Amino acid sequence: MTVIQPNKDRGLTALVVLMGSLLTLAAFLNIAIYSKTVILKQDIAGLDGNLMNLRQTNAELRDKFYQETNPQVLTALAGKDGLIKEGNPQWAFVSRY
Repeated sequence: MTVIQPNKDRGLTALVVLMGSLLTLAAFLNIAIYSKTVILKQDIAGLDGNLMNLRQTNAELRDKFYQETNPQVLTALAGKDGLIKEGNPQWAFVSRY
């Protein structure tokens, strides 16, 4: 009597193919994520340089602002235009209605 049996290795072959496919997919995902990480690190480094430049510009603008609004400079500017500091100012209030 001849017994015909189906290929018993078919399940094992399918498992090997499935695991190989998953391993290949994981490798591609790993490469893609690593690539995005490198790109993001480069972008952050570029933005960090821009941030340093903006901080320096901000410090220069603040310094210039403080020099221009120095009370001694403002007093000299007011004297140049003929303004005087009044000790007891009289305020005029206008009603809105």
